[in-house]
Amino acid sequence: MNVFSVKTVGAVVEAANPLSASQLRNLLMSSGLSDGEHPHLDNKYEIVRKPLRAARNRAVEGDDDAHEAMVSFVCGVAGNLTRFGHTERVAPLREALRSDGFELQSGGGSGRAVEWRILPSEPAAVPLAEEITALEAELQARGYDVAKGHYRAAVKNFAEQDHPSSNGQLRTALESLIVNLAKDHTGYRDTGNANQGGAALKTLWVPEGQTQPPLAVGQPLPARDGGLMVAGVWSVSHTGGSHPGLSDAQEARIRMQIITATAHFLLRHFPA
Repeated sequence: MNVFSVKTVGAVVEAANPLSASQLRNLLMSSGLSDGEHPHLDNKYEIVRKPLRAARNRAVEGDDDAHEAMVSFVCGVAGNLTRFGHTERVAPLREALRSDGFELQSGGGSGRAVEWRILPSEPAAVPLAEEITALEAELQARGYDVAKGHYRAAVKNFAEQDHPSSNGQLRTALESLIVNLAKDHTGYRDTGNANQGGAALKTLWVPEGQTQPPLAVGQPLPARDGGLMVAGVWSVSHTGGSHPGLSDAQEARIRMQIITATAHFLLRHFPA
């Protein structure tokens, strides 16, 4: 189960600040997050932060009820922000949730009476975090330390919701992986220069228009058996990438998923 990150909890606390202390306490109680242990608090940040952090800790340990209570609270916050004329606070909250794999959507109503819901961005049975861990382990086992380092930096940037930096690190990690696989499987000679990915990739697949070999593990990919896919991902990794303002949370998450899956695919086809 994906849970809200610490960064997103902070975004919720910040977004909720225009609401009154009384409104916040009512939302906490109605969502099941408040047990009345801190009635003396008058700092609105602390009123929200304490129960949210406690609920997140329980959710991380697998408490579905705690996660659902957080979802209910965030939807209530979005509803009240809309109702009381603070709609500009909803957009950054939605963006933070997208980084964690959730979509904040209006679920009905109109004007200032909009109701909100939170839905998962993907139906993956295996959380992305587990895929990330598996990929890092495989890169380490192969001795692809540079690729692993850039990939780990991409994951860190992504968790910190620094999307442009995450995209840039993903592109570099993919390039390093491609160069390493080309060296190990096709005799490609590493020049030691930057920007070798395109040249190395040409040795890992056979474009359409050339005689297509049969699909064989460890051999260059036929165009329609993975070659075009890998070339397309390589191309996409170079668009809209690491420049501020050109990447939002949803796009960055899609890139993380696509490049993670492509790396797994390449490592499977070109085994150690």
